[in-house]
Amino acid sequence: MQGISFDIVIGYFFLAALLLVGTGLVLFLPSKKRAAKNVSAGDISEQKKKVSKLCLAGLVISALYPVLMAVTYFVFQSLHFPYDDINEYVRLTMRAADIEENIYGVLFFLPIIGIIVSIIGLVNAGKKNTTGKKYAIAGIILPFGYLTIVILIVVFGFIMLLVENSQYSRNQPNDEVNDMGYVGNLQNTEYDVSPYRIPDGFDFDTLNVNTSEAELKVYAESKLDKIIFVKDKSAKGEFQGSRFIIVRTDCFDEWSKFGTKNSYNFSKGYATLYYDYSWEFAAHVTYALDVYKDPSDKYIIITNCGDYKVVAEFFEGIGNPVPTESSDEPEETKKPRETNETKDPVTLRNYGMEYYLEHHIYEETLPEIIKVFKQLCSEQPLDNEKIICRYGYVQDTCFCFGFAREYKAEDGKTYQIWIEAIYGLTVRSRSFELTEVNSNDVDGDFYEYITNTEAYKYAITAKIKNISAYWVEVNA
Repeated sequence: MQGISFDIVIGYFFLAALLLVGTGLVLFLPSKKRAAKNVSAGDISEQKKKVSKLCLAGLVISALYPVLMAVTYFVFQSLHFPYDDINEYVRLTMRAADIEENIYGVLFFLPIIGIIVSIIGLVNAGKKNTTGKKYAIAGIILPFGYLTIVILIVVFGFIMLLVENSQYSRNQPNDEVNDMGYVGNLQNTEYDVSPYRIPDGFDFDTLNVNTSEAELKVYAESKLDKIIFVKDKSAKGEFQGSRFIIVRTDCFDEWSKFGTKNSYNFSKGYATLYYDYSWEFAAHVTYALDVYKDPSDKYIIITNCGDYKVVAEFFEGIGNPVPTESSDEPEETKKPRETNETKDPVTLRNYGMEYYLEHHIYEETLPEIIKVFKQLCSEQPLDNEKIICRYGYVQDTCFCFGFAREYKAEDGKTYQIWIEAIYGLTVRSRSFELTEVNSNDVDGDFYEYITNTEAYKYAITAKIKNISAYWVEVNA
């Protein structure tokens, strides 16, 4: 049952228990009418008949199935192995998982055996003039009852997923972004696109501009290589292989809030549009798109393009490219190009640490993440920094395990540089509450403290689905 939601497992055991209790009440607590009938003269001989052992055996075998399944499940969930040796811990954990799966495989045949024994007992009861047919019938019905419970849970879960998926679809800020994907790796960052970025705290109410649908169409035709559509508020198309959405500024607030979710936000100092994308049936992932503003203030541009050269050329080539020709000037005497972005040393430092974490992790394992994170802290020390570890179950989303460096920069603001491992949800991972620990609260070696937690012991045996490096500004 590994990988199955804890709620589903408990739901199955609960319904199976109700089925067993109901069957017991029917079999062993007869009604008054039935009791009166049994004491009649004609039934005295019936009462003296022996109960068929095969009938009883079939009932017991069928009834034991959910009981033994529940015992096995909770016993293995409660196992905790010593953590003195990491390799031994992993070996014991994986061995226990294999044994658990083998036990479930053996128990799977119990209901089948129960049905066979009950049928044999039912046939023999008629031939040998013995009682117990009701036990045999119950032994046959119970396995089908278990199967019915499974079917009901699957159907109910399927319906709930459809409802959830429908709700997500209705709550999308705009269906125009659903096929946009997300901003990939940044390229050609020597081009300065900062004049077109929308800074944190920008107030759109200060833009008193009005644009017509006809003007929008003319602008889209002048900018895009391929037009997908032009509507009254927005246009969508492609430019140099990347997708762009052009929205009239005077309609942007209305356009971005079609659903109940306000997904327009700021990340790393600039405007970003977040949207939920349906992935693998009813699962969802959140994607981010960059948001720009045309110099005329008439249009908001939303794109999945991470190539700053393409973005700069979209705005009529106003970007500032670094000359591509070679220079005889010694590398150490060259001066970096000054732009609005590179003038900020804090931003450069943060992006540099993010880049370091992204490009120095070669194995998707938690020990590798910790090793690279410690290397970064050693090679690029920060004054008065605090190390943070966050791990646990994120409600209905994932299990995460991450580390961050928190420091106060020379601009007076506090920043965190994160590296985070994302895992899928299992019954075990749901048992870990989301927890945050910082180095100031731990006496002794911080990493030793973390690696001795039960969450870490679980995380090193689970498969990482994704590793994310990013930095954020926090309110200290």
